[in-house]
Formats: sequence, structure tokens, C-alpha cells
Amino acid sequence: MFWESVTAGITRLFDWHILLAAAGVSLSTLLYWIVVGKILSTENERFGPGCLLGFMFFGGPLIQIIAVTCFVFVCLPAIIGQGGFTPASAMGALLWPVLKAGFWAGVLVFLLSCLPIIGGIISNTPGVPVFLQGIFMLKRLSKLIYYGLTDTKLPDSVFPSFWANVGYVILAIVLFYITYLMIAAPVALAAGQIKKRRDPIGHYLDQFKPHDNRPSPTVQLVGGMIGPLVGILPLLMYGRYVFLSIGALQDLPTLI
Repeated sequence: MFWESVTAGITRLFDWHILLAAAGVSLSTLLYWIVVGKILSTENERFGPGCLLGFMFFGGPLIQIIAVTCFVFVCLPAIIGQGGFTPASAMGALLWPVLKAGFWAGVLVFLLSCLPIIGGIISNTPGVPVFLQGIFMLKRLSKLIYYGLTDTKLPDSVFPSFWANVGYVILAIVLFYITYLMIAAPVALAAGQIKKRRDPIGHYLDQFKPHDNRPSPTVQLVGGMIGPLVGILPLLMYGRYVFLSIGALQDLPTLI
């Protein structure tokens, strides 16, 4: 069932419903870095160091909580493998459970990120915060929906094991770096060629120069846009695993 969920998750990633909603998550990440860059700009000295520290400490997690919660709310049928957006008829009933699950999942991920060693692994591994928030939400929502349909509790055995989740993340990271190299390198090369031009676009890009040995801003931007997909891909695998496991318990053709 693990490999079946892997192939189904990869296939589901190219569903236009998922791609559209995932673009929203990536844009929220881009918005975060734009605001950070605005605060760091020397032209905006009215922003003090405390403003930057506060925004990076609370603003980033808050934006992620909102973005991932919206993603799960809108794409719940697609995540579990049935396809499409959440129907309007179900949105009213799901709104409060999704908001509550998203809030507590986001808080839990934030607290885990503050722990020694574990927090560093979560924060520095691409997509892991998104994945953790997603599976915490999906586990809670799956139990609520299943209980509403059957009046019985959903057994924990239908959810992937710890090592299955680790496998999902590792596979997603490998695919992420392959995609990153395929996209970021050509984009950075093209941006470098544009910088050499003596037109307004070249002069504008020339001001964004990497410092020391850090990657260029173009590469960082592309990585930031692709990064959330590393969390969304294993979440799709996780959701498909849960749906297949529930289907093995009894025939539930329509969960939503």
C-alpha cells in the first residue's frame, strides 16, 4: 500500500486543482520573503530590528498556518484521492472543524520547531513544516468525517506509520532537489545574462547580488517557491494511504 500511495500521490500532484491551490501556498511564501526584504531594505530604516525579529518569529508560522489550512480546506477531496475541490454544500459543515484543526496543528508544529535538535531538523528540512501541519489536520478531519458517516471511531491502524511518513518526506526531498536543479539553475543563468545587459531590466537585477558564498537571490526565490511542494507531495501520499486503508475497512465511495 505504501508504494501505491506514493505513485498515486505523485500523479495527484499534477491535478490542476492541487496545482492551483499549491500555487497559493507558494505565493504566500513569496509574500513572506517580500515583506522580510522590505523590512531589511536600507531605504526603510524606520523598521527596527525588533520588527524584523517579531515578523520572522511569528509572521512566517502564521502565514504558513493560514496557507496550509486554506489548502486542506479547499482541496480535501483531492488530497484523499477523490478529486476536485471541496463542494460548496460541504464547506459550511467543514469550515469550523478545518479552522480548529489548522490552528492547533500550526501551534503544534510551531512548538516542535522550538525544541532543540528536533526543531532544527523541522525548520531546516524543506517542506517538513507544511507536511506536519497537513497530516495533523488530515488525521483529525478523517476521524471526524468517518465518525459522522459511520458512528464508529476510525482506528489508528489506517494511518501511515512513522517510518512510512519518513519515507514520504525523503522521496519528496529527492524529487525536490531534482526539480530545483532543473529549474533554479537555468533561471539563475538567464538572470545572470540579463544582468549583463545595460538596459533598465539589467540595471534593476544588478542590485540583487549575492553576499559572500550564499546562493543568488534568484536561486533562493525559486527554492522558496518550490519548497512548499515538498510538503504537499508527501501529504498527498499520506492522504491516499488513509483513503485506501479506509476503503479496506468498508466500502465508502464518497467521504465528502
